[in-house]
Amino acid sequence: MDKKLQVFVSSTYLDLKDERQKAVEGILRAGHIPAGMELFTAASKSQWQVIEEWIKESDLLMLILGGKYGSLEPETGKSYTQLEYEFAIKHEIPVFSIVLNDQYLINKKAASINLEVYEREAKQSNIEKYDRFKKTVLDNIVSFVGGIEEIPTEISYSLQEFVRKDDSEYKFRGWVRSAEVREAKRNGEKNERLFRMDEAMLGEVIDRLEDDDLIDIIEFINTYCAYTYEKREIIDDFVHSYTKLSKSFFNQELQKAFNSLLKSLEDYTTHLIFNFFPKNNRFHLHPHLNSDYRWVDEEGRKLYDKHLKELSKVSKETIYKIRNFVHDSRITLYK
Repeated sequence: MDKKLQVFVSSTYLDLKDERQKAVEGILRAGHIPAGMELFTAASKSQWQVIEEWIKESDLLMLILGGKYGSLEPETGKSYTQLEYEFAIKHEIPVFSIVLNDQYLINKKAASINLEVYEREAKQSNIEKYDRFKKTVLDNIVSFVGGIEEIPTEISYSLQEFVRKDDSEYKFRGWVRSAEVREAKRNGEKNERLFRMDEAMLGEVIDRLEDDDLIDIIEFINTYCAYTYEKREIIDDFVHSYTKLSKSFFNQELQKAFNSLLKSLEDYTTHLIFNFFPKNNRFHLHPHLNSDYRWVDEEGRKLYDKHLKELSKVSKETIYKIRNFVHDSRITLYK
C-alpha cells in the first residue's frame, strides 16, 4: 500500500528558514507530506490550539534544532518549539530530530554575521532553557548534520526506517490515494508527470507565499493602518503571476482552492485601494478621519473606528485563507 506519512516540521523560524525549506524538499522528495507553521506565528491560545490539531493529525514530528531556543509561550515560559516537541511525545507521536552540529553553526554565523545564530546573542537570552531542551532532544532519535545539503539525506533515511517499521511498530495512519487513483496508476492510466508538475508548482507557490512575506505585510498594514505602494504591489504581483493559464494546477480540487485564495488576496487589495489614500509618501486608512493628522469630531472618530474594524476583519480573513491553503493544499494533492 502506497502510504504517505504526514510530517510536522518544528523549528525556530528566522534563524532556520533555509533549513526548513531543505527539510520540506527532503520530505517531498521522499514521497511524504510536510506540514508545519512556516506561515504561522503562534502568539495566542487559539493559534496554539491550531498547532495542537496539526500535530495530532501528523504521523511524525521532525525537529530541526540549531542554536536558538525560540520565542516563548507566555503562560508556560517555554518556547513554542519545545512545546510542540513535548506535545508530540505526550500524545505518542514519534519524533526525530535534525541537529546542526557546532561547525555548522560556526559556518552559518560566519556567512550571516548579522543573523542571530546562538541563543546567547538574543537580547533576552534563555541559555539555560535551551541547554535543558537540547539535552532532552539528544536523549531521543537524533541525526547530526554538518551542512545544509545533508538535511534531505538524513530525512530520507529516517523516513525509510519509520516506513520499514510501520506494520510491526508504528501502524501510521498516513495518507493513501483513493482506490481509483491507485487502480489508474497500476493500469498506467495515471499521468504521473502531471502529478509531479502540480507538486513542483505547489512547492513554488508556498515558497513564494513565504518569501514574499504576504502575512507579515497584511499584519503590518492592519497594525499601522498604512503602507507603501511597493508593499501592495507585492500582493498584486503574486495574484497576477498565478492568473495565467500556464500557472494552473491540473488537480481540479487544488486549483479550486487556489482560485479561492487568489480571489481573497484580490479582494484584500481592492479593499486597500478604496479605503487608503496618499499622505506623506504612504497610503493611510482614511487620513481625513484620523485624529493623528487633524481634528476629528465624534462622528468622524466613530466612522474611523468602523473602518478599522472592517480592515481588521478583511485582514484576518485573508491571513486565514493563506494559512489554510498552505495546510490543506498538501493534503489535497496527496490524498
